[in-house]
Amino acid sequence: MAKIKRIIIGQSGGPTPVIDWEVAGILAAAQERGYQVLGAINGLEGILHYDVPGNIADLSRTLPSAFIHNGPGSGLGTTRIKPTKEEYKKIAQNLEKLKVDAIIYIGGNDSADQLKGLTEHLDIKAIHAIKTIDNDLPATHHCPGFGSAALYNATALKNVHNDFNSYRVKGRLKDGKVGIVNAPVVIYQVMGRKAGWLAQSTAFAKVDPMGQMQPGKAPHLVLSKEMLFDKDKYLNELSNTITQYGEAVVVVQEDLTEMKSKKSIAEIFGKVETDPHGNIQHGRATSFSPGVFLAQLAVEELKVEAVTKVKEAVLVPQHIQRSHSMALPDASEAYKVGFHSVVALESGVTKSSVILKKETNGNITTGLTDLTNIARKERSVDYSYINDYFGPTQEFIDEFLPCIGGPMALPHYSEMNFDFIKV
Repeated sequence: MAKIKRIIIGQSGGPTPVIDWEVAGILAAAQERGYQVLGAINGLEGILHYDVPGNIADLSRTLPSAFIHNGPGSGLGTTRIKPTKEEYKKIAQNLEKLKVDAIIYIGGNDSADQLKGLTEHLDIKAIHAIKTIDNDLPATHHCPGFGSAALYNATALKNVHNDFNSYRVKGRLKDGKVGIVNAPVVIYQVMGRKAGWLAQSTAFAKVDPMGQMQPGKAPHLVLSKEMLFDKDKYLNELSNTITQYGEAVVVVQEDLTEMKSKKSIAEIFGKVETDPHGNIQHGRATSFSPGVFLAQLAVEELKVEAVTKVKEAVLVPQHIQRSHSMALPDASEAYKVGFHSVVALESGVTKSSVILKKETNGNITTGLTDLTNIARKERSVDYSYINDYFGPTQEFIDEFLPCIGGPMALPHYSEMNFDFIKV
C-alpha cells in the first residue's frame, strides 16, 4: 500500500453551519500524520482551473481552529458544477500534476456522484465525507448539517407562533358571542428538495422540556413530499385547524408532489427552473414558491364559518436556516466525520463515504459505506414516522430530537392564564 504524503480536500453543494468543522477534523487528523494538505477552492472547479492563482491553497500549517471559528458557510468555497466527461479527464490530469495521493470531498449525493465519476478517470484514493441539511442521504442515521438547520427552524417557528398569538383572534363581542375576527395563517417554507426531513423536524417546536409533543402547539400542519398534496384536503384541514384554534401555522417543504398527476406542484401550478444537476430551483425571485401558493389558497379559497378575514404571512428563511444556528452535537459529529475520513484513507479505504451510525446504546459514531450507496440516491422520511398532514409521530421526535441537542436546546415559555373580571 503506497504511503500517503499529500491529500486535497474540497467542499461541494449547499453550505451548512458545520461544514467547516469537517474540514477542521480532516486537518487535525492529516497534520497528526504529517500529510501535506491542499485545499481546492470551490471544489472541483478549483481543481479544473488549478493553474489560476487563488484556486489551490496549502493548508498544511493552517490551524483546524481557523475553520472552527470561521462561522457558517464553506471556508474553501463551494460549487454546483456538473463536470462533463472531458472536464473529468482534465480534473484527473490536474490532480496528477498536483501529485496528490488522495482526495476527500465533502458534500451530499450529487457530490458523491461527482467523486465517483472522478475515480473512473483516475486511480486515486477517494473518500466522500457526507453533509447536507436536507438529511436525505441513505445508509446514514442522519447527516452533518441537519441538526443545526432543524434547530433554527424549530426555534423560529416557536417564536413566530408567540408573535402571531398576540393578535386579536377571537373577538369577545358585546352581545356575548365569540367570533374569529382575523384568522392568522403562517406559512413557513423550508428547504428540502427530495425529502421532508427538515419539514417534519419543525415539529421539534411543539415539544415540552421532557421532549413530548404538546397538542395545539405550532406547527399545526406539516406538508412534505412524502404525503401527496391534495388541494381540497389541505383547505379542509386548514379550515378545521382555524375553527379549533383560531389560527394556523403551516410548514411546507420547498417541493410537493401533487396527488393526481404525481408531478411537482411547480409543474402543475407554476413553472420549473432547474440547476445544472436537474434539480428544481426554489426560493428564487422568478421560481415557484409553495409557501406563496398555499397562502394564496388560504386567502382566495378558504371558507371558515365566523372568519371575517385571513391574515396571512409567508416566511421563507431560505439561506438563514442553514447559516444561523449551530447545534452542538451537529458540530461535534461533523468534526468526527472529517477526522474519520483521514483515518479511513490511512487504513487503505477508498471509494467510500463516511457516515454516522447510531449504536444500540444511543451513541452516534462514524462508519463507512460504499460510495455507490450514496451517489445520486435519496432517502425519504419513513411513512411510519408521519401522521398524515399533521406532522411527525412522537417516535420521530424521540429518534431525531437528539440531533439538535435534545429538548433543552429549544426555548421554553410559560403559559399565560388570566382571571378575567366581570362587569
